[in-house]
Amino acid sequence: MTSAAAPAGTTARDRRSLPPFPEEVSLPATFGDWYDTAADALGRAERRDSGAVRLLAGAAMLAGVSAGVGLLAEPLVVLAGAGAPGETADVPSLVIGPVLALGVLAWWFWYRRDWGRARRLRHAWSRAVRDPRVLALPARRHDGQGPDPEAQHDFRVRESGDFAPFPGLRGTGGVSGGLDMVRAGVYPLLVLVALVAVSASWDGGLGGLATAAPVLPLLVVTLCATARAWRRVADSVALVGLQNDDRRRWTGWRVLTGRAAPAPAASWYRRVSWVMLPVALGAAAVLVARVAAGEMTGGAVVAGLLVCAVPAALLLGSFAVRSARARSGGGTDGVAVQVLPDDVPPLGPTVVAPGPAVLRGGGEGVELVAGGVALPVPAGSGLVSGEPHVLATRSHWLVLPDGSQVALRCAAVRRVRELAGEAGLRVP
Repeated sequence: MTSAAAPAGTTARDRRSLPPFPEEVSLPATFGDWYDTAADALGRAERRDSGAVRLLAGAAMLAGVSAGVGLLAEPLVVLAGAGAPGETADVPSLVIGPVLALGVLAWWFWYRRDWGRARRLRHAWSRAVRDPRVLALPARRHDGQGPDPEAQHDFRVRESGDFAPFPGLRGTGGVSGGLDMVRAGVYPLLVLVALVAVSASWDGGLGGLATAAPVLPLLVVTLCATARAWRRVADSVALVGLQNDDRRRWTGWRVLTGRAAPAPAASWYRRVSWVMLPVALGAAAVLVARVAAGEMTGGAVVAGLLVCAVPAALLLGSFAVRSARARSGGGTDGVAVQVLPDDVPPLGPTVVAPGPAVLRGGGEGVELVAGGVALPVPAGSGLVSGEPHVLATRSHWLVLPDGSQVALRCAAVRRVRELAGEAGLRVP
């Protein structure tokens, strides 16, 4: 992917400031111009949302708050009557401790005042090239230097040309997804370190509070940082899922229109989702910890298995419930689906209003019943299914002979494809 140059006239101060939201920016003359604008805006949002400077600022905040809490904890313990016999509370510590902690926190909340806006901007601009109005912009002539922005969305190169290996938008000077992945893996380890430190230094009484108090800010900060890091990763995974859907959609469209041959089925190991690997590692961590403590019992084995089995069962159970609901909602000869607003410009005259619908099969073919109106799916149509997702319901597209496409969502994937196949629709 490319890192487009900043728009002409952009100053260093502008690059450090947060950009506007995409809907606040007028559409330029070409898709390439929009890509350049979006790449610059995304880079600025990424640097504020996930830059390395935030790590240094967070470390400074943690050090200041821990020092303040540590100064305050010991005299509070003495005032509570848990100090040594004859010990008196240090009055300067009672004053300096809260002033230091509250002063550092006040600076911290001022420093992070626009983090929420930066996160929302990053989300919006990373998807800015997916707007149908943007995808309908005219092409910009490519000068031959570097990757062509036109190839960064599969819709733009669907009729000819190769799909980009990594489609989407790359922010100019932004933060790579690798840093977010490192955060998502390191922060939970710091949470464990903080828990161990607190449990080792606090015996449950007020006497141990003075020793454990400086570590409590580390626990709170790392918990909050873990939540933010996992939210970033979840957003990235969702965006990659949309891009994978695009790839499946336009690859299938090429097959249906005779522009490409059907691809062979992928090997089973390429279809394995590794999303449960962190859960399995958590189960392994439970077992290793119990073995290291010399307490390898049947309860430890059961605890490790539950760490892995319960999330997997909930995940699979949610798909089973959604699939059963779709089947029951469609009656004996159909399946309930959700018609989605398409995220590309209209490709034909047929338009179906978004909302709940039923895809019904029968001896005369397939029809889509939406809003009380039945749309017959004519012969020669096709059905393209999107990428399987970990949590989201799978998407499908009805490709009609007049070029129109109807976007659907349904969890009963096998039933949808069976209805299409029985009616003679092409299912690549």
